Amino acid sequence: MANCLHSLLLYGGLDLKAQEAALRSGPDVVVATPGRLIDHLHNSPNFNLSTIEVLVLDEADRMLEEAFRDQMNELIRLCAENRQTLLFSATMTEEIDELASMSLKKPVKIFINENTDTALKLRQEFIRIRAGRETDRESIISALVTRTFQTNTIVFVRTKKDCQRMQILLGLLGIKVGQMQSSLTQGQRIEALSKFKKGEIDVLVSTDLASRGLDIEGVQTVINMNMPKSIKQYIHRVGRTARAGRTGRSISLVGEDERKLLKEIINSNADRTLKQRLVAPEVVEAYRRRIDELEPTIQQIDEEDRAERELRIAESSMAKTQEKLETGKTEREGRVWMTKASQAEKERKREEKRQLKIEAKKKAQSAKTPEDIALEHEAAFHVRVAKRARHSKNTRIRAVVENESRGGRKAGGQKKVKANSSLRDILMVQSSSKIQKKPAHPNNKKNGPPAKKKGFTSALSSVSTKSVKAARHGPQDSNFQKARVAHRLKTKKR
Repeated sequence: MANCLHSLLLYGGLDLKAQEAALRSGPDVVVATPGRLIDHLHNSPNFNLSTIEVLVLDEADRMLEEAFRDQMNELIRLCAENRQTLLFSATMTEEIDELASMSLKKPVKIFINENTDTALKLRQEFIRIRAGRETDRESIISALVTRTFQTNTIVFVRTKKDCQRMQILLGLLGIKVGQMQSSLTQGQRIEALSKFKKGEIDVLVSTDLASRGLDIEGVQTVINMNMPKSIKQYIHRVGRTARAGRTGRSISLVGEDERKLLKEIINSNADRTLKQRLVAPEVVEAYRRRIDELEPTIQQIDEEDRAERELRIAESSMAKTQEKLETGKTEREGRVWMTKASQAEKERKREEKRQLKIEAKKKAQSAKTPEDIALEHEAAFHVRVAKRARHSKNTRIRAVVENESRGGRKAGGQKKVKANSSLRDILMVQSSSKIQKKPAHPNNKKNGPPAKKKGFTSALSSVSTKSVKAARHGPQDSNFQKARVAHRLKTKKR
């Protein structure tokens, strides 16, 4: 009797300790996501890929995306050199050559069909959404699912919000429905997928999360509520049905801004017949009225689900905190991840780039002729002259007194002076109606000639310690403004 293969499945969201224990049993085949596999390679004792014989990379075109590039480099580095590597993808692109050159030696390419070919037994149908009728999408999907395609159907939507709403709506219309989207926990996704496979739910609403890697037997219909962004994504979506020689059907709703992708699909299926499906306007209108009636219920259920999700997140956070209080660390704490370029290496590369720029600048400077240098000096001189002229313009700052009283004259008989609106923030100083003269200093001579009165400009140009200290902050200084206003009031009264 032949020995059975012992296989193990590794992916995120499940218990790390249980997976480590399963790895210690020595499985023959390990099916894993790149991130979780690298995690165990760095943190699980006695587990490595030094004896690996075959490395299989499914969905190879996606492994070239930025999110997986570093992980693939690390994974291939940790694998045994003497191994066989197989790359699989439904859409083999030219970029696959980069991954092949990195992981294969003398590779052999095997193509079953062209990159943009769909299954031979797939019936492709399209429903046109005319301009201004984008809101009909929900009504059309509801009509299709409840009237015709009630079982073994996957509905692809664009966003997580649309996924949540369509699941609630179809459930209220009497359909056994589940959803697949990234906001769900790993356990919830597995449960929904398991129920769909067993037939406990008839319709699965999903984002592009379910467009790859799912081989669900018996999927009869794929409905695209919105067209995907590229023909490659379209092929992966409709590839969930008509698998392994079976028949299947895809129905796609095409808006005015999605007609370019439709033309690409038509050109890539030149040898096949594509159909246009029509939904009667009165049917769409009837379902629109039904959805409007259900709108309050949809909103209520959505709020309840959101509250339940927030409660689940809070419970998960509390469980992690409790675990740290009891054991001193969380499940993820202390685990290392793949090694990336160190900060010192980044600094070294940055310094090399800086030195290269300096050398290039020196080289360009040495290549200049004396005439070029003279012209540069002359241009720099003119720039400096223009800058000085711009900054040395005679811009006078005028300060006037604004009386507190609302009347035309103050109590002391002084006329009211209106303040300039551009100087409202300047602090004003009001002097009394009578100016008291300072008593003469005792050291002054009585019979000597009267001291010459200094003007405002001469006071500012004085180099005495007191003058310099009073005016060193410039026109914006409050003491400077007070002195200037007081001097003008004195001059005006004389």
